[in-house]
Amino acid sequence: MSLFLAVDGGATITRAGLYAADGTLLKEAAGAPCNPVEYGVDACVSVLLSLSRILAENTVAARISQFVKPRQTVDHNTGGFAAGISGARQEALRDEIARAVCRKMPVARAAVTDDLHPILYANAGACDAVLVIAGTGSSVLAQAADGRSVIVGGRGRLFGDEGSAYQIAVAGLRAASYAVDGMGRNTRLAAALPSAAGVETFAGLVSWSASASKQQVAALASTVDALAAEGDAVSLECIVEQAQRLAEQTSAALGRLAMPRTAACYLNGGVFSQSALFLEAFKGALARRWPEAKPEFPRLLGHRAVLALAMAPAQLPEWVSVHAYDSADREVALDTERRLPRAVCLDRLTAIQIVEEMNREDKRVAEVVARSAPEIARAIDAVVQAFGRGGRLIYVGAGTSGRLGVLDAAECTPTFGVPRDKVIAVIAGGRRALVESVEGAEDDVEQAVKDMDSIAPPVYRTIIRAAVCARDVVVGIAASGRTPYTLAALRRARAKGAGTILLCCNPPVSRTIIRAVEESVADVTIVLETGAEVLPGSTRLKAGTATKMVLNMISTGALALSGYVYEGRMVGVRPTNSKLRERAIGIVRDLTGLSSARISDHNTGSDAERMLQAAGGSIPIAMIMARKGTDAASAASLLEKAGGRLREALEKD
Repeated sequence: MSLFLAVDGGATITRAGLYAADGTLLKEAAGAPCNPVEYGVDACVSVLLSLSRILAENTVAARISQFVKPRQTVDHNTGGFAAGISGARQEALRDEIARAVCRKMPVARAAVTDDLHPILYANAGACDAVLVIAGTGSSVLAQAADGRSVIVGGRGRLFGDEGSAYQIAVAGLRAASYAVDGMGRNTRLAAALPSAAGVETFAGLVSWSASASKQQVAALASTVDALAAEGDAVSLECIVEQAQRLAEQTSAALGRLAMPRTAACYLNGGVFSQSALFLEAFKGALARRWPEAKPEFPRLLGHRAVLALAMAPAQLPEWVSVHAYDSADREVALDTERRLPRAVCLDRLTAIQIVEEMNREDKRVAEVVARSAPEIARAIDAVVQAFGRGGRLIYVGAGTSGRLGVLDAAECTPTFGVPRDKVIAVIAGGRRALVESVEGAEDDVEQAVKDMDSIAPPVYRTIIRAAVCARDVVVGIAASGRTPYTLAALRRARAKGAGTILLCCNPPVSRTIIRAVEESVADVTIVLETGAEVLPGSTRLKAGTATKMVLNMISTGALALSGYVYEGRMVGVRPTNSKLRERAIGIVRDLTGLSSARISDHNTGSDAERMLQAAGGSIPIAMIMARKGTDAASAASLLEKAGGRLREALEKD
């Protein structure tokens, strides 16, 4: 069965749909905005790949295998990809995105265009038609039956975006500013806009505006509209003025192509659908310029409209950039093995230059991790569920990836006080691999199976050996995404019924996601597109940093949601040394109000310290004793009944 992936990349959110050949929607997903002008081509492609992975996971296996089939069996008549992306008006940008999609996703053809043309293409075909967009931004697209087209407006905040939510908000802010300065009429906007922006005073809007995104500013349009509906004359003027300007652009688009007055007119965008005042004002202003116009909302929108491009014949309009898969795409090297676009030879640099080069690359890591936030959150939820059913978080990897897993697992017990077998790690080559390279360990798939059947974490010699089971979640860590040992371990874990997560740093779906889906390796796949390293192939650099950040998030997030954190404090920490003892006393003091000062020289300690001692060093038990006025045994019983969750124990009567 052929599958088609259609993406609607709006200014505020990106939505994607996976469709069967008969047009049936199989699955939808949403992600961050992917405007290549606002965020860059790399970020744009990253969003597209992230959504494709979400759509691929947990979909009917037979269908997915058609969409992400191995490169060597790709049929150019099987499936396709199309994206209508806000900001992708320049041909060079569209071409670059289409090429990247074909390189990183196993599709026969990638079609990329802006977010306007697909709507007209799907609803009006090749007929004369005009599309008016009023959302976060605004623009007007007119197409003539002879193939000519023109876009009026839509050039972003600097050029105006007349009639958009952004410009309505700006008009409201300016009107309010004039009122505050005594230069304009009084308006309720002066008091309402600061509140809507989350600041205390109108003066605070100045600082807020310096860092506010276009989307944050545009969100204020709803306040302007609400006040206009309640009778605020200044707010109503803002709405009407922007509606008139958009009507002027619509008329100008019609005139530039000398189109017949009988052309179809479609309206789209949140401002039209959410503001009755704006819609009425626009229709009135348009009627004065184009009496024959019959504005209507299009039947096909979003990725459903884009689907028409994905399923279209080979010949597509000139406003679409198309890249077809060819054999050269198959041999693309792993991103972590590439050289940076600018040549960097560390051995030719000074020490300070090396620091500057590496720091420049490291700055990208946090942004890369942020793009995978939805997948990381899903991983955290999976681990929380595993803990809830008495399972474990098990890291598995080889080389640097394996060592990072061991490091994170080893820190969980002293940080959170979890049992040593709650978060554990397995590394290819065993204990020896922690300090030296074990040749061939990462390729040993048989040992991976054995390790999953008898887990022996290298940092604990005496831990009970227990096979992975259905209660557990196994996180496979592999920078390349294709380490045989790691993938074999995930397959074995999956066969045992465990939840599985693949964490890697190379985006090519043909090398990573295909294995995760076709071989049923991963329930969740997190791909951190850290790209080329300053030292090509050295994944202990950016890839390692990004990996450690995500492991921090998974373990910390899961344990926080599993009761090992209370009111933002590490209540599971055990006072095994002087530093941790002082920390534990401080936590008990801060959360209970007990004194930390010694009452007299004869006193053996502070109230908080004595309470902690009576609780056997357990902060949760000390907390329950202090809050409920009970003894240690009763407190321990309450904590056990609450499944170890301090908050639940404290809230129970």
